[in-house]
Amino acid sequence: MNLRPVSLGVVVVLALALQACTKTVYYAVLAPHAAMDDSKGCIRQCQMLHAGQTKQFLKCVDICPDSQTIKERRCEQVPYDDQAYGCVTAQNQTLDGLAFGLGIGLLALVNVVVVALVASADTSQNSMSK
Repeated sequence: MNLRPVSLGVVVVLALALQACTKTVYYAVLAPHAAMDDSKGCIRQCQMLHAGQTKQFLKCVDICPDSQTIKERRCEQVPYDDQAYGCVTAQNQTLDGLAFGLGIGLLALVNVVVVALVASADTSQNSMSK
């Protein structure tokens, strides 16, 4: 049996497993309306400077006066005074350790089964040729 297709299959399974091993983490960012709405406000400046870069955006927000970041919450999940404060939800993809570990375990199991099948097929072919 040729191991090249088996190796390619293992790589494909690994790639699919790694893709499924991410989770979305939400951050509710609260700040006074002036910081949110004004184009010169701190939060608004952070949004413009770090669009699409959640980690940098959150670091920037940390230095804004009267701002607060609540991890693993969306704005609709956080109570706040909407007369005084605005809220924006940021999100980031992160590695899900549990899913990653399960994926690696499953991949190792599949690899062991494939190797055992290849070894038994080779043994069968060798005993038939004698």
